[in-house]
Amino acid sequence: MRVVIVTESFPPDVNGVAHCALQTARHLVRRGHRPLVIAPAVPDPAADADAPCPVVRVPSLPLPGYAQVRVALPSRRVAAAIAAHRADLVHLAGPFVLGVRAMAAATRLRVPAVAVYQTDLAGYARTYVGTGENTAWRRLRAVHGAADRTLAPSRAARRDLEAHGIE
Repeated sequence: MRVVIVTESFPPDVNGVAHCALQTARHLVRRGHRPLVIAPAVPDPAADADAPCPVVRVPSLPLPGYAQVRVALPSRRVAAAIAAHRADLVHLAGPFVLGVRAMAAATRLRVPAVAVYQTDLAGYARTYVGTGENTAWRRLRAVHGAADRTLAPSRAARRDLEAHGIE
């Protein structure tokens, strides 16, 4: 199976989303599948030398005030990479910015998509920005609502999703 993993973060980033995306890619390779990762560009061009599969990097900028986090910019590379890989499935790892583009591309290309809710982005907005929680939930509802399946890593995450109209 050809799976495109679209992630907001991938090694060399060190965080839960990056780790889970990497482990998902490794697992798919071990099972004989053909994954492709789409992730924000990082400053180090050799960052993907040890990746278990090809990685397509899209233009990104450092998040203001938190430079180690890179935010992907809108790019046609997302749809082009999904189409070129001839994806059977698009796996959206913690979709928010890049995941929105990938979900739109998957819909246009008629490729099924799975969205994984693994980061409380609305909570981050509330805690670190002081605003934007409702906007974050609207965006999450749009992405997860368009996906063929939403995965949640815990009962607490599932309850959070359900409380905000995502099933």
